Amino acid sequence: MMKLTRVLTLFLLTVAGLLLFAAGDPPPTPASAEIQAELSAAFFERLHRDPGINPLVFDLFTPELDTAFISPDGETAVLWLALRDDSGQRLATEPGLALAYRSNAYWQVILPGDPGWEEALKTLPEGMLPLELSPAPAHVTTGANAVNAPLAGYYLPYAAGTARWLEGSISHFQSIPELGYPSCSQEYCRYAYDFTDAWHFPLLASKGGTVYGSRDSCSDGNPSCTNYIVLYNSSDQAYQIYLHLAYGTIPNKLTPGTWVQRGEYLGDTDDTGYSTSQHVHFMVTDSIWMGSSGYYWGRSIDIRFADVAINHGIPRTCYEVTQFPIYDGATECLGNKFIPRDPSNDWFISGNLGAFPPTGTLTRPAADALVTVGNTPLIDVTATASDDVQVTAVRMVAKLNGQWLEIGPKVTHPAQPGVYDWDVDLCAAAPVNGPLDVAVRVWDYEGNLAAALNPRLIQVDHACPPPTSQLNPAETFDSTAVRLSWVAASAGAGINSFDLQWRAEPGVWDAANIQIVQGNARSTWFVGQAGGSYAFRLRALDSNNQPEPWLADDAFETSVTLPVTCTPDSFEPDDNLILARLLPLGVWAQGNLCEAGNPDWFQVKIETASDYFVNAPSQSGGAAVMITVYAEDEETPLASGQAADVGQNALVRFSAAVAGSYYVKIEPLTPTLMGTGAVYGLRVSEAKDIFLPLVVR
Repeated sequence: MMKLTRVLTLFLLTVAGLLLFAAGDPPPTPASAEIQAELSAAFFERLHRDPGINPLVFDLFTPELDTAFISPDGETAVLWLALRDDSGQRLATEPGLALAYRSNAYWQVILPGDPGWEEALKTLPEGMLPLELSPAPAHVTTGANAVNAPLAGYYLPYAAGTARWLEGSISHFQSIPELGYPSCSQEYCRYAYDFTDAWHFPLLASKGGTVYGSRDSCSDGNPSCTNYIVLYNSSDQAYQIYLHLAYGTIPNKLTPGTWVQRGEYLGDTDDTGYSTSQHVHFMVTDSIWMGSSGYYWGRSIDIRFADVAINHGIPRTCYEVTQFPIYDGATECLGNKFIPRDPSNDWFISGNLGAFPPTGTLTRPAADALVTVGNTPLIDVTATASDDVQVTAVRMVAKLNGQWLEIGPKVTHPAQPGVYDWDVDLCAAAPVNGPLDVAVRVWDYEGNLAAALNPRLIQVDHACPPPTSQLNPAETFDSTAVRLSWVAASAGAGINSFDLQWRAEPGVWDAANIQIVQGNARSTWFVGQAGGSYAFRLRALDSNNQPEPWLADDAFETSVTLPVTCTPDSFEPDDNLILARLLPLGVWAQGNLCEAGNPDWFQVKIETASDYFVNAPSQSGGAAVMITVYAEDEETPLASGQAADVGQNALVRFSAAVAGSYYVKIEPLTPTLMGTGAVYGLRVSEAKDIFLPLVVR
């Protein structure tokens, strides 16, 4: 290792002399693709053969050549190194740096920290060393960064409510020779911040100031040319520097001396100049100078962001607070310190309200307008909108449950300049019926939002069409009970209930002959007179009780003719207590409801005083019964109960105080319910109660 050090020292001293001699040469140029491939190979060869390289660095970051510049004589190269993290994402920041010198047709690469590194930087040809690593001009006074108290009143340089990824701050000046770092000195970049996102984003002034200088003529991604804007705040006596802007995005009105408000649009981020990927390099300086590359630079000073809740306004990444020394007491980050490079870490939400938010007016519907009359949920909406840069979208909002909510599509293309015309499906937002507050919401290019402009109250006549329904053919069972079923669909406002109407045939519809059925039901029973003919129709009502229209011309959907007579079960006659059928305890029996109003009696012999259940399920034909239990004196009723509805089961519990004979009387739930097929089951069984243990905690 000592031999390698001596060789590098002698080599660099020789090169330094050659560089001084060539100081008047033309400016350097980007290396060709062929030479870049040679330089990349030489860089990785240097890493592989150097025993002092820290392999742990490459577990998190993989370097790659971003670009390279060649001196006019073709003998010297400056390598810009980009980094990819363990997820494969390229870091958006200033590149690391390495130098290469041609020796016997091969490139010799040196890294930060190598012997003679600092001397080699000083002797590079004019323009090869980035301004970020160049010494300040002789007339500029610089000093320690933390001499003065932090400047307050700065905000993150993008629109309120939007979040951007902090790529780095103090990482600019950390020494990682294997990766070509530092990319900037601590004196210059202690308070510099790199913000990025998946794509270019608009920049807003972090604080008010006058335009000191700007440039946006560099093509996007041009490494040889840096777009920038600088604002000067006389109260702070400080300069805001925004670097790496996109081509042609700085507003024409921002000429030198123009006052810029906090939150005013400055331009878009890009990758121009000394940069590995699109981002903004933002810092505030107390000194400033123009480099040979045509952009401004200075010594960063301590500022605090009013919209950064951690570290008293100092943004930091989770990687920085866990891997690097702590500066200015900033120990916190936004995210998981145990996974420092987690992509969900380090997203900072801005509170920088736009200086010129968009404006807009809802022109239709007018105040107090009655909308959605009829069966269409669409309402015609028009609005005007404007912004100092560009309107990007408008959308209708409505106040639902006390909150403004976006409804309908987000409209991005005007029908004509400044005028937007679109339809909103009000039913898709909510089953509104009655007064409704509406307004327009507008977004601008910078990301500013005007939340609820030009509100007014309109009247909504059922935002949703009524639901629909269709009766299936009636199901008959040789019984006076008919099972009616249907299909139904909500049109947006749900289904609250159904009106099932019937009429005797021939006859007319009568409002008194309506059965109301719950909205979640899809079937019910109807009981008519023996031998009667009936027609049925159904309509659904939504949550606002808006009814589906009846079929036209008073038409019916299904009809039925009921049987005139029935055939009694084989156990008849059992119509009184004397003729009661013997029913063994615990054994199922069966019977039908024939004739109309005809009861069935059962005798049960009980040997043990206890509680007993009488269970009478409906087995077919809509059978449903009333149960009465009598004591052994044949007169005293002990219990009674009935099915909840036609086609439902009945269950009664009674207490047998002594052993003996008890009697059960079965009657149809309604007097007209009868039929050969109206069959019920019956069983008497002892009630066995189960008691769960009481657990006291």
